[in-house]
Amino acid sequence: MNRSTLLRLFAGGLAAALLATAGALAQAQPTGDGGTVRIMINPAGTMGIGPAVIQKYGFDKKHGIHLEVVSYSDQKSATAAIQSGSAEMVVFDWLATARLRAAGTPVVSIAPFLTYVNSVVVAKDSPLKTLADLKGKRVGVAHKTGFDWIIMQAAAQKLYKMDLGKDVEVREGAVPLLRGLIEKGDLDATQMWNSLTPEMLASGRYRSMVSIRELTQQMGLPTVPFLLFSMREDYARQHPGNARAFVAAYQDAVQVLMKDEEVWVEHGARLKLSPESLASFKTQVRRDLLKQFAPDMTPGLEATLEAVYAVAPEVVVLKTLPPGLLSTAYQ
Repeated sequence: MNRSTLLRLFAGGLAAALLATAGALAQAQPTGDGGTVRIMINPAGTMGIGPAVIQKYGFDKKHGIHLEVVSYSDQKSATAAIQSGSAEMVVFDWLATARLRAAGTPVVSIAPFLTYVNSVVVAKDSPLKTLADLKGKRVGVAHKTGFDWIIMQAAAQKLYKMDLGKDVEVREGAVPLLRGLIEKGDLDATQMWNSLTPEMLASGRYRSMVSIRELTQQMGLPTVPFLLFSMREDYARQHPGNARAFVAAYQDAVQVLMKDEEVWVEHGARLKLSPESLASFKTQVRRDLLKQFAPDMTPGLEATLEAVYAVAPEVVVLKTLPPGLLSTAYQ
């Protein structure tokens, strides 16, 4: 065999190897079908950060989908959009998502976002230190059916043998309203979103009495995802590539959020955070970001559901977690 023949064979083999490598890389990178994936979020809170980074850096297009963000004002409107098929995805907390799935609206959670991030806030000079100190006090709650309030009741019962629902004066309202009420002195303590807490703490007039994450830890419950990226199950089955593409785009966004500093300035401006409060907000979100589901998360949610059902069965409704709530098939 002459030298020219050997060179041709070598070149052909090299080209074939490069094509095979390129093909393997293409298969390894999740790719959607180019379709639009509409995701419902509440723009006033932290949940918009992930989708915003995906769009800013073009991670959706990188993975072959077009992500469209649709704002919702309350869970009823978001649920209606999912049920009607006018949106493919929604960001809800795990309990709201489980209720939705159990009630016959088949959604499947394809990625986690954050673990518990909200807090119970009091005035800096307040004598209140634990849930036990709230007896007879005026307490603001965002939703009496929401997880934060239910887990507060479960923690009070387990840690202090206290019926928080009966022992405090509950004031229910939108979180910005609750902030206004405590600033006027009309509340002794209030639940607060993690996007609003840093500015309150930075003012020097307030402190966090306890965080929801701390309460779950005091109860011996595991760290689990609080907010979930959930997709209509029929859509995920029909477009599995798009589901995988979203998860891959989100994981790319997590990498940016963990390493990039400049991206946080934009989020701070959107949430109207001062530089001081933005620093603490960024630190907290980075600590509580979850990139993917772990095998122990479903058992952890089951243990948490058991704890909250024991104190508020008529509100929680679900005694057991609906099968298939979390899916690792797309990560």
